[in-house]
Amino acid sequence: MATELSMSGDGGGLSVSDEMRVQLGLGPEEFLRLLHSGDRTVLLERSSQASTLVVPWDRDLVLSADVCAFPLADILSMLHRSGMSGFLVFVQDSHEKSVYLHRGEVVFAASNQDVDRLGECLFRAEIITLEQLRDAQKRWTPTSRLGKVLVERSILTPRELWNGVKLHVEEIVRSLFAYTTGMVHFWEGEVQPDNVVRLSLPTRKLISQGLQRRDELLKFLAALEDPRVRLEAVPEQAKDLSGNARCLFDALAHRPRFKAACRQSGLDPLSGARTVQLLRLLGAVRVVRDQAGTGKKGDAAKAECEGPEVVRSVVQSHVQLIGELAAPLVAADGAEAVGARVESVLHDLAQRHPKLLEGLVLGPGGTLDPSELERRALRLTGNRQQMVHAALGELVTYLEFELQNHPRIDDPDEYLDALEGLRAKIDS
Repeated sequence: MATELSMSGDGGGLSVSDEMRVQLGLGPEEFLRLLHSGDRTVLLERSSQASTLVVPWDRDLVLSADVCAFPLADILSMLHRSGMSGFLVFVQDSHEKSVYLHRGEVVFAASNQDVDRLGECLFRAEIITLEQLRDAQKRWTPTSRLGKVLVERSILTPRELWNGVKLHVEEIVRSLFAYTTGMVHFWEGEVQPDNVVRLSLPTRKLISQGLQRRDELLKFLAALEDPRVRLEAVPEQAKDLSGNARCLFDALAHRPRFKAACRQSGLDPLSGARTVQLLRLLGAVRVVRDQAGTGKKGDAAKAECEGPEVVRSVVQSHVQLIGELAAPLVAADGAEAVGARVESVLHDLAQRHPKLLEGLVLGPGGTLDPSELERRALRLTGNRQQMVHAALGELVTYLEFELQNHPRIDDPDEYLDALEGLRAKIDS
């Protein structure tokens, strides 16, 4: 079947016969562009007018690799050491992520994944609240920028938006290293993105942090795939969900187990795990780990009759872990600043766990009074251990996240590894 190459000034396109389009699986609005032609190989780009990712047709493609054999961390490290400038594209199924480099340093990045959007990133980092995110999304249009809306609504100052966009770029790059399959391509030469953002973190440190994030995500994924773990949807917190978050949330109505929900929603496990993390922050999903032998009618009664010492032990372990996680943050930012942030999180959690947390007074640096929590926990009915874990576990997750992302804490794993035994005791 013959194809004809159009020599248009925008990089060219291939005129493909109907039969060839069927064989290649091209949609009605999709087209092909010639990216590289060698003596034995030809590389084509599959694209459409709606695509947000356009590769630079006027630059030289100098590298193509399978991530199975050449991990992204190794590739980005090589480009960094070589001081190369250019445009890197990663593709895996429907996932598309791009990174712009200038003399080996990352200056911008973009992604087509919902969980990587600017608004969701700012919300995860607690730069904006859920209400502010929803307010901005209602006023956002495809032709405008969310960041501009945030500034126009006085939600962020221009300086805060600048820092937020830098964090957004860093988060996209860090997310790359969890992928173990896919293809990566690199075009050499200066390529100017719409927004050039100079990162405060050197690329080498960005790679190191990305690998740490990968390990954390894989641990979380393994926990979600445990057959004893189920996901509970919280309908009253699901307002305005969209994209992958909405698909996964809707699947949980029929499939409370992670793997089954991912299959029904069409998400791969990695995207599913990241989406669950976002849904947990939104309060739309609870991750519940069943005790041995759950599903029997006697379990609820057994849990309700558990002795006071067991409940006290669960509370004390959580309070101790929260205090240990907060300590390095207090050393970096001071007790007042950390206390204010923890109080804000606690206020949100109290809306979902009022019997345990409503009106709770924090101590210096966000510390909790175990005696008051024990008193409240002992008055709960049902599975009291599970209720304590659901409420205080979210605060633990928040502090771990803040510790891992704190700009002045160089090695958060040093603290987290030291608490592994206490963490395991709580999760057991």
